[in-house]
Amino acid sequence: MSRLLETEISDHKYMKLYKVSFQSMTDLYMCLSEKPKVNEGVFLKQSSILGDARFAGEDYDKALEYCIGGYNGDYSIVMRLQKELEKYVPVRSRLRKKVRSLEGSHPNVPAFVAGSPKAMYRQERAKEKKFCTINFNLAYPVKTTKNAILNRGALALSLVRLLEAEGMGVNLKVFMSSMIRDELFLFEITLKSPQELLNAKKCFYPLCSREFVRRIVLRVMESVPFVSTEWYPNYGQPLTDEQFRNVFEISENDYIISSPDDMGVMGENIFADGAAMFEKMGIADNIVILLRKASEEECMN
Repeated sequence: MSRLLETEISDHKYMKLYKVSFQSMTDLYMCLSEKPKVNEGVFLKQSSILGDARFAGEDYDKALEYCIGGYNGDYSIVMRLQKELEKYVPVRSRLRKKVRSLEGSHPNVPAFVAGSPKAMYRQERAKEKKFCTINFNLAYPVKTTKNAILNRGALALSLVRLLEAEGMGVNLKVFMSSMIRDELFLFEITLKSPQELLNAKKCFYPLCSREFVRRIVLRVMESVPFVSTEWYPNYGQPLTDEQFRNVFEISENDYIISSPDDMGVMGENIFADGAAMFEKMGIADNIVILLRKASEEECMN
């Protein structure tokens, strides 16, 4: 017999928090493949299954399979946008330099012959690694354009690469948070840990597709043991960035990427969108200046 989804339930700042977390897309796929029971006392109909294709995209079964691969969508467009962006803001690999030392992994022959005490080479010591989390909000208004969604996804992927090139360990999560009266819901899934290399193809589906939000995330919600019947039919009121940061005590060192509209991403010019989004996030001024210059050049062509 199927059961409701395993949910972490806790009292959180005078509200009841229902939290569902997944460590990977495969973890999410395996969970939903078991067809968890629908909370029928709350969700009278399943929007995840019955949602119109014009709104929710391909059907639920395909949307679920895409969690483990095969979704191409507009991936080539996102990769092209990312390449255009990184022409102006290049991502450089930072290799540690070789320095002369008393001890090392291989000899400096000329120094050894000359009798120098520093006759070995070693790599310069790495700086202490810093870490940050990028929290990517899956929610966006119905009016949001397809190009804005793609631009936001491309910018998020480039941001991970830029931060890692600066020596940061990046944790990339996607989330959706909403509330009804005194009940809070948080869905989150880790797309990349600081120890992993960025897999852009794996991240593309949740970052850029409507199916993931309107089929997969809603299907998760339909199996959460909410009490309030007001979760249906609109699935709650999304939290603002400020509410999310305050309620879940997000560190000031961590980033939130909100809806394209909130981030200033219009979907018309990737450089202008990048300048607006990175400026709002407090990313280095020199990067914002480079993107603004690129945007101006693009408009002149």
